[in-house]
Amino acid sequence: MLAEVPSQLQVRYADGYLEVESGVVTRHMSISAQAMINDLLACVDERSIDFISIAAGAYAIDRIYRRKASIRNEAGLRTIPVCFHVADFDYWSQPHVADQIAELLNFLSGDFWLVSFSAQKRSTPPGHQEVLDFGSDWRPSRVALYSGGLDSAAGLACAIQAGQRDIVLLTAGHQSAIRRRAKDQVKALQRALPNAGSISHASFVMRLEGSGRIRDQEATQRSRGFLFCVSGAVLAAVCGVDVVDVYENGHGAINLPLVGGGLSSGFSTRGAHPAFLSMMTRLASDVLERSIRFELPFAQMTKADMVARLAHPPGLVSWAQQSRSCIHTSWREPGISHCGYCAACIERHQALEGGGAVDITPYSRPLWEQSTALDDDYFRSYLWQAQRWMRGDLGIKERLDDHCALPHLTASSEDLILLHQHHAAEVLRVYARHADAPLPSNPTPDLLKAA
Repeated sequence: MLAEVPSQLQVRYADGYLEVESGVVTRHMSISAQAMINDLLACVDERSIDFISIAAGAYAIDRIYRRKASIRNEAGLRTIPVCFHVADFDYWSQPHVADQIAELLNFLSGDFWLVSFSAQKRSTPPGHQEVLDFGSDWRPSRVALYSGGLDSAAGLACAIQAGQRDIVLLTAGHQSAIRRRAKDQVKALQRALPNAGSISHASFVMRLEGSGRIRDQEATQRSRGFLFCVSGAVLAAVCGVDVVDVYENGHGAINLPLVGGGLSSGFSTRGAHPAFLSMMTRLASDVLERSIRFELPFAQMTKADMVARLAHPPGLVSWAQQSRSCIHTSWREPGISHCGYCAACIERHQALEGGGAVDITPYSRPLWEQSTALDDDYFRSYLWQAQRWMRGDLGIKERLDDHCALPHLTASSEDLILLHQHHAAEVLRVYARHADAPLPSNPTPDLLKAA
C-alpha cells in the first residue's frame, strides 16, 4: 500500500516562480539563473522552460510531501498524481513522453507518479532557443554538474589535470550559500591550477518559500538528480555542446544499498546511476531535439582513487577538502562544517584517508574515533558489506546482480565486481581497527539478515 498525496497537484510556472497547488494550499518556489546565464530563462524556448518547471515541480513536491512509513509501507512510498501546466502541450501530451518522466521519477524516488499535462498560455513567450553569446571567441567544450562535494571537486581537478579545458560548471541548489561556496571553490582552484583559467561557472537556485524547518520536510528528496540533470541539459543545449559530465565515482554511482530491502525502494540514491543517466540521455535528447549525452568520466574509479590523483601539484588535496559532504547541511557550530557521523562523512573520511591524504576536515564528532562506533547501524553495515566482498560472498554478488537487473541493466560485469572489491579493501584498510572488533551483542535484525 502506498501513501496517498491529498489530491492531484497542479504545477505552473510564470515569471521565475513555480506554483504547486494541492486544491487547499498553494506553495511557491522561485527559480533564478545566476552568473553568466542570468538571462537563460528568458532566452530559451518554451519547451525548455517547461522542462525546467517539470523537474523543479517534481523536486518541490518531493520536499513538501513527507513519506509516512507504516507496517504495510515500511519505506513510506507515495502515490503522487500531478498535472504539469505546459506551454508546448502538443509535445508533452504524447504518451511516450509522460511515460518516460513517470518511469524516471519512479526509478529515482521509488514512488508511483501519475503524470499528466495541461495547456498553459504564458504572457511573454520566449523566442527560439539560440546558442548563448559569450561575448568573445571563447566557446565551451562541455558542461559539468558541480555540487561542491568531494566527488565534484576531485572530478573537476582530475579533468583539468587530464587536459580538459573550456568547461562550464553548473551548480543547482536550494540555497544561495551552495552557489557561493561552489563559486569560491572554483576561484580557489583557478589560483592553484593555472590550467583551470578557462572554467566558467553558472548556477540555478531554487528557493521554496514558506517551507519551514528542514526537519519538517521530506529528508530523502531523491528527485534532485532529475532537477540537476534537466538544468544541465538545458544549459548544454544553449551552450551548443552535447556532453554533460557527472563527477561521481563508479562505486558511488552504482550505490548498492547496504541492506537488501533498499533494492526496491527510495532508500538508495540513484541520481548518478548509469541507468538513470541513460534515461536522461534519451529524454533530454528528445525534449531538446539535439544530442545531449550524460557521461560518468570516473565510472571505473572509487572516490579514494580520485583523491589519489590530486597528490600533485602540492596543495590540491587541501583545496579539495574545502568541499562540503555532510548530509546535515544545516549544521551550525563555529568552525565545524561536518558532523562526522552521517553516511556522507563516514565515506568522505574513508575516501580521503584511502586516497593517501591526511583528512583535515573539522568534524564535530568523528564516529570512527569512538570505541562504540559499531553500535551505529550504518557504520556497522558499511563494514560488514566490505567484509562480504573481501570474503567473495556469493550473496553480496547476487544482490549486485539484482540491483543491476531492476533498471534493466545487464548482469553485473567482472569489472564492476572488481570495483566493489577494490572499494571494500579501501574501507577495511581505513577502518581496520573497527573491522577487527567483535560484533555488538544486539545488532539490528535486518542488518544481520543482510550480512
